[in-house]
Order: sequence, then structure tokens, then C-alpha cells
Amino acid sequence: MKIIHLLLGSLLILAACKKDNYLVNEGNTDVERIRKMSTYDFLKESKVLDTVVMLIDRAGMKDEINGDITFFSPTNLGVTSFLAQQTRAIQRKYNNENIKFTLDSLTTDSIKFFLRRHIFKGVLDKKAMSYTKKSFTNINSEGNYFLLLEKYYIDVSGIRSTTNRIQIRRVFGLADEDVPDGTENTEPDFYAYVQTSEVRTATGMVHVLEANANMGFYIYREN
Repeated sequence: MKIIHLLLGSLLILAACKKDNYLVNEGNTDVERIRKMSTYDFLKESKVLDTVVMLIDRAGMKDEINGDITFFSPTNLGVTSFLAQQTRAIQRKYNNENIKFTLDSLTTDSIKFFLRRHIFKGVLDKKAMSYTKKSFTNINSEGNYFLLLEKYYIDVSGIRSTTNRIQIRRVFGLADEDVPDGTENTEPDFYAYVQTSEVRTATGMVHVLEANANMGFYIYREN
């Protein structure tokens, strides 16, 4: 059986609320098949990640993605959200609402920079994470990231079950909870959740972020 291809937009987000792994079949068939694939080939099979694969190709990062790494992959919608944030930034910078930041605006170096924010050395599964803050650094060696487990309750046909979902936080300055009372938090953390977790390939590990998590964990701040 092939990896499930979901519709974009509202259907993708709706499905994300109902399932832990929307790119991997619930049976063992897909899990066993993917375990024999490279990370790049896994990403390439999904229509909700084809823009990400295109960027990997443009930047010549296939071998890097197939290394001994963990990739917190954005989705196509995450790339679109990133482009929208970049558009807001350049429109304000040049005071011109007609300027658009598109995929063609990205250079090879900028693609590498933003995608490498999603790459961490080694295989990081849920066993490497905890419910308390634990700091990780990506292969860019920039930024401070918390990879946290969070209990998540699922109700299906009136039956409640519990699972652990992964939250990734990019910390820009002080962590939100460490900002002193009465002090303005000018650089709040970026929060995103993993929708498809612990996809073990022949070469590494993939966690696919929720649909609207911006590529590069980029946030345009007007202040």
C-alpha cells in the first residue's frame, strides 16, 4: 500500500487533528517498506511534501538529507506560510505592497540555511525527549531548540486514548516562561507540533510538522 496522499487545505488540517501519522499507513506494510527507503525517497512519495523535495533538489541537499540525521520536515503549506512572512517583511522594508517573495526569490544558500534549521544530528526519537525542557542545537549550530513531549488526548467514537506528541520550540532569547514578570517579551518562542512522528527510514528519522508550521521556524516581527 502506498503512503496516503491527503488533500491540501482544510482536509489536511482536519485529518491532522484526528491521526498521529497522516503520511504512514496504520498497518505494518508501510512501516516495513519505509524502513528500507532513504529519507529522501520517503519525502518524495508524499504530495504534501513535494515543494520541500523541490527545494532539497535545488540546494543539492539530497545526500545531506540522507545522512544520519533527524529531519523535522515542514509541509508545502509550511513553505507557503514562510513565503507569506517573508513577503510581509520586504513589503514593509521597501514600503511597497506590490513586492512578493516567491520560491524564485530563494538562493541556494538561503534554502540551505532555512532547511538546516530543521535538521539535527543523529536519530532523535521520543526516547531522546522528555516532558521537561531539554536543549538541542541544529546542524547550523544556531539557535536554541526544545524538543518536548506533551500528553495528547484523542477521542474516537467516544473512546479516549492518550499518546505523546512532540512539540518543537525555537527559543530566540529567553524562554517565554523565563522572561521576568513585568518585562515585555519582545522575542516570544516559536511553537510547532509534530503531526507525523518517528518515521524511521533506512538512513535516518523524519518527523513531519503540522501543516502550517513555517519553514525555518521563521517569524516576521514588526516591532
